[in-house]
Amino acid sequence: MTEHKLKILIVAALVAIDAVWIVLGGFSFDATSLIMGIVVTIATAALGHFYRQYRSDMRLATMATETSFLIAFSAAAAMFSYLIATLNLPLIDKTLVHADALLGFHWPQYVSYGLAHSWINLPAAVIYQSTLFQIALAVVLLPVLGHADRSSELVLIVMMSAILCVVISGVLPSAGALAYYHPNSAFFGHNPPVVDLAYKQTFYDLRDGALKRLSLRDVHGLVAFPSYHVALCGAMVVAFRGMRRLFWPILILNTLVMLSTPIEGGHHLSDGLGGAALAFICAAIVIPLRARLRPSVAAPENRLGELGEAAPLQA
Repeated sequence: MTEHKLKILIVAALVAIDAVWIVLGGFSFDATSLIMGIVVTIATAALGHFYRQYRSDMRLATMATETSFLIAFSAAAAMFSYLIATLNLPLIDKTLVHADALLGFHWPQYVSYGLAHSWINLPAAVIYQSTLFQIALAVVLLPVLGHADRSSELVLIVMMSAILCVVISGVLPSAGALAYYHPNSAFFGHNPPVVDLAYKQTFYDLRDGALKRLSLRDVHGLVAFPSYHVALCGAMVVAFRGMRRLFWPILILNTLVMLSTPIEGGHHLSDGLGGAALAFICAAIVIPLRARLRPSVAAPENRLGELGEAAPLQA
């Protein structure tokens, strides 16, 4: 099996699970919300095929193909996260709060400190929301820098991390520190977080069966433990390993994202630690797996010119 076939299989399996669950679970689905995603997925996949088969430009081919995988997978995984929340298993927030306490972390104190200092709370929202943009940019930028193989690797790590995060969040669900402590509006003052209590309501509506109409038009991130946000940060750090000019800025930025998740994402510290650990576990699985699926990708990246690419730029 090739890596492309594996990614197609993963997306197809998720779509099938979503479809069966929606029907058997008595949900309705806004099929029109799929239109834009389908159009963009097909267009980018076709573009990737064109540059791979007719122009022999692996940079553009990888850029387009991996973007198509990312778009299709993200939609399927988002629905999967909604559906798995309906399992309505007991919440583990008390356990996570206890774990945080053992590490000397107390969510209200941490967030209060951040809110009291403008040099923390003002950039925190921007930093927190940079993660998805970072992933999308990296998928495009890595091929431009001559590291097309890292772009493919990144997408597979993102896919595996997402699936594991969603499955774990269904078996060990957490509402997050914000919902657990449920502070009043005065707690945040004039600095409401990106993820507020109204945002969290979708999670509860799914758990108690109040939400039966699903759509991709306004998807909320429901996974609290382990933090998928932080898992993506870990994937970014792995993707830029060994690139001396970019690795340290990427590491610093994503460390700041992790530090912002309790404030802007309403996460327990344990959520972030779990997400980071999961990302590196997935990377440890994906990297050798890709070498077995396509032995040529394990070759030194300075040989990419043999595949129709220029040697990678020194990043």
